[in-house]
Amino acid sequence: MADGPAVLFVNLRRTRREQLESLLAARRLGYGIVMLAARVPDHLRPLLKELVIVDSFDGDRARAAARTLATRHDIRGVASWTESDVELVASIADMLGLPSMPVAAARKARNKFAMKQALSHIDGLVPRFALVRTGDELASAVESIGLPAVVKPTGASGSTGIFELHGPADLAPALAHLKRIARPEFDSVFRYFGAELIVEELVAGPEVSVEGFVCGGRVLVAGITDKWTTDPFHLEYQHVFPTRLPAEVRAAIDRMTGQVVLTLGLDNCAFHLETKITPDGFRFMEVGARAAGDYIASHLVPAASGIDFYGNVIRVATGQPLELTPKEQLYAGVRYVLAGRPGRLERLAGMEGAMEHPAFHHLFLEVPLGTEIKLPPDSFRLQRVAALIARDSDYQALTDLLDEAASSVRPLIGEVSVPV
Repeated sequence: MADGPAVLFVNLRRTRREQLESLLAARRLGYGIVMLAARVPDHLRPLLKELVIVDSFDGDRARAAARTLATRHDIRGVASWTESDVELVASIADMLGLPSMPVAAARKARNKFAMKQALSHIDGLVPRFALVRTGDELASAVESIGLPAVVKPTGASGSTGIFELHGPADLAPALAHLKRIARPEFDSVFRYFGAELIVEELVAGPEVSVEGFVCGGRVLVAGITDKWTTDPFHLEYQHVFPTRLPAEVRAAIDRMTGQVVLTLGLDNCAFHLETKITPDGFRFMEVGARAAGDYIASHLVPAASGIDFYGNVIRVATGQPLELTPKEQLYAGVRYVLAGRPGRLERLAGMEGAMEHPAFHHLFLEVPLGTEIKLPPDSFRLQRVAALIARDSDYQALTDLLDEAASSVRPLIGEVSVPV
C-alpha cells in the first residue's frame, strides 16, 4: 500500500480555479489524492497520486475501480464536488466503511421532486409542486398549482432548464425546449433522470443560499449568501457572502436549514441550500449535498471569513473535526459578466480599469476566447463569460463596485461591443 493517507476524489468541479482549490485543500491537510474521473486537465495530474479514468455514470464500474484503489492506498475519505456524483460518492464511502451519507438520502438530494416530497408534510415550507412528463400532465399540474409557475428538470443543476409559466400559451414552448434540453447529449447530468420535470408555483422574493455542513447528525452553518438572478431564466449572476439580513432573519433561516437537512437524512457532507424570503416566511427551493459552486465555497467564504470551506469538505469526508470559527469579518462577492447576444467571443474590453481597484483580487475567464457564445435557452453555460471577485469591509461599497466593474468589462462578440 502506498505511503501516507489519501482522499478519494470523484471528478472535479467544472471551473479551473475551483478544481485547483479543491486539490490544494486536500494537500494542505496532509492528504494525497487519488481520483476517479472521466477526464482531468493535464496541468492538474502532477497533484494526484493516482488517477483512474472511468465513466462515473457507470456506478458498478466506478465502485469496482474505487475498491481496487483502496487496496493500493490508505484512503481515509471520499469527497464529492459535483451535483451528479453525490449518490455515487455516498455509495463508495459506504462500501469502503468511511464516513458517508445514507445512499437513500443522497438520492433524495439529487432529485428536486423527491426532496420536496420528503418535506411536504412541513406546513408552509415548500411551494406547491407536481411531477410531470407529458403535455397533458403539465396542463393538469398548472391547473392545480396555478400561475405563475416554473417548470424545470428534476435532476438538473446550475440553473439549467428553468422556464417560467405565466399563461397557457407558455406551456407548449417550455415543454418543447425541455424535451430538447433534458437529454444526455445536451448535458451529461441528464443521464440520471432525463426529461422528468417538476412544476412548482413561482415564489416571489429575494433568494439566498445557506452554506454549511452536517456531520454525525449535527448541522453547522458557515453563513448565508445573497443571490441575484436574471429574468426569465434565473441564471445566477451575482453572489455576496455573508448576507446583510438582520440577525433574527438569519437565525430563522438557520433553524429552517437544520430542519430540512435532518428531515432529508443528509449526513457527513457539505450542503448548499437555497431558499426565498417572502412576506409569509421562508420557502424552500432546493438543497445540494455538496459544496456551493460559483466560487462561493472556494473563494467567497474564505475571503470574507477566513474559513477554509474546501478544507472542511475534506475534514467532513475523513471524519475529522471541522474548523468553522471566522477569522475575518469582511464581505466578498462574485459578479459574472454576461454576453448580451450570441456569437464568437473575441475578447473582453475594459478589464484594466476595473481591476485597478484594490478590492478586486480575481478576474476569471469562464469560457475561452474564440468560443461561440449561445444564450439561454440554447445554452445555460456560455452566457457568463467572466467572473469578477472582490471583497470589502462595507457591503454597499462592495455591491457598488461589482456593478461598476460589470458595466466597464464588456464582452466583444464579433468585434461588436455588447451591452451587459
